[in-house]
Amino acid sequence: MTQTIKHKIILTFLVCLLFGVTKTFACDCPLLTTEQAVEKAKAVFSGEVIAFEYRKGIPNWSMDEQAKETGKVIKYETLVVKVRVNQWWKGEPPTEVYLLTSSTRNADGSSLRNSCDFTFHKGETYLIFATKFNTKKDNEYRTSDCLRTRKLSAADDDLKILGEGKKPSENKDEPNKSMDVRAKQRLCYQQVFLTQTGVAAVSPHVISSVGHLSFVLEVYENYA
Repeated sequence: MTQTIKHKIILTFLVCLLFGVTKTFACDCPLLTTEQAVEKAKAVFSGEVIAFEYRKGIPNWSMDEQAKETGKVIKYETLVVKVRVNQWWKGEPPTEVYLLTSSTRNADGSSLRNSCDFTFHKGETYLIFATKFNTKKDNEYRTSDCLRTRKLSAADDDLKILGEGKKPSENKDEPNKSMDVRAKQRLCYQQVFLTQTGVAAVSPHVISSVGHLSFVLEVYENYA
């Protein structure tokens, strides 16, 4: 082995130690048409990327398989993209959603990136075709290069097919935020007494009945 080759090997080793090793898994999938993408997606919406964060506790198939093969468990955090929704066409997402990726930041200094993960940039607006695969919360989704997600500025053909979108509802995030007093009262537990001479409705605090009580029917009403 020549001195030059030795130096290259040592340099490569030092770079890996200093900056960590990034493993990238290849992606191979056909490009979907707009109609196919809408059919496969659980939600279709446009939105601006407002933040990136790393979270613990999000399952990653590649990391879990690596742990099974090597017997070595490496702790990791998953990259999550926060998006403010502007319009939606399917799925009625809330005003802010989180896109879970397959990219990780690992405790041993290495990282993992799946090449199917769509590359987002903060401040940019995208047309997103999203799934609910392996997600736990209503505001969590996943997307990828395989699902036709793209910059909104490059989605004119898609928008022609999708038509006019709808604005996200803030009430979907906080369902009781704008509920008036009467609506809240309707959510109360009610008791209705059926009698021989008629029906008398009562509140939880005041009991009023007419004639002989035959039986009690408990009614739960929800007018949310």
